[in-house]
Amino acid sequence: MKKINLFEELLQERNKQVSTNELTSLLKNIWTKEDSKRERITQSLNDSNNGSFNQLKFEEMETKNIFHKDTIKNICIRYRLRFLDSNLFKGEYPKNITKIISDIEKKHDTNLNNFMIMAPSKLFKIKSPDDPILFVPIGNDYYYMIHKWGEEFNYLRKLLVLPFKNIDNLTIFSVLVSVFFALLGKLIIPSLTLSEVFILFLFLVKGFIFIFFYTFFLTRKNFSESIWNSKYDSF
Repeated sequence: MKKINLFEELLQERNKQVSTNELTSLLKNIWTKEDSKRERITQSLNDSNNGSFNQLKFEEMETKNIFHKDTIKNICIRYRLRFLDSNLFKGEYPKNITKIISDIEKKHDTNLNNFMIMAPSKLFKIKSPDDPILFVPIGNDYYYMIHKWGEEFNYLRKLLVLPFKNIDNLTIFSVLVSVFFALLGKLIIPSLTLSEVFILFLFLVKGFIFIFFYTFFLTRKNFSESIWNSKYDSF
């Protein structure tokens, strides 16, 4: 019994519906449109924001992806991140980012623009694997999350950047470090009296406040509350 070649069957069935030349022309048009769409999305990611917002279909939006500017600000300050225009982003996008954006555009029947990114400061200067999040504005200081990629943050990051949240936190940190070293001095030299430990503490406070603040500003750093949405490179 003659065996059936499914590939040949497929070819014959396809040729009944469309010729090879027609198929080639059809595919070429599809590829041209897709290339054009990818170029437009890439250009949108590289364009400066003009202040307008995106019109998304309310029934198609996922509530979990909608965030107010104040919420974003609080997270940026807490983890020392920045929330800036995508054209300032120097990291790498996922390879499928245009597909992700295109799918959302198709769902909402619109072309997205004015992209924003929440990411560590260094991602706006050098490449890094840390965790960026892409947003678009949707009006009234609300933003819609498009995609998140990269590695998750270690919870320790929150503690490490806590002293740099504002001037009060850095001062408190300096005092706590001074308390630690004053108590350590008492353990190393048990003969120290409480008065002497207190004097040592005052000396350490002045020393550490000077060292931390001088080093902080000497290296052109700034507090998280000041730089979360700053386009300047003092971070």
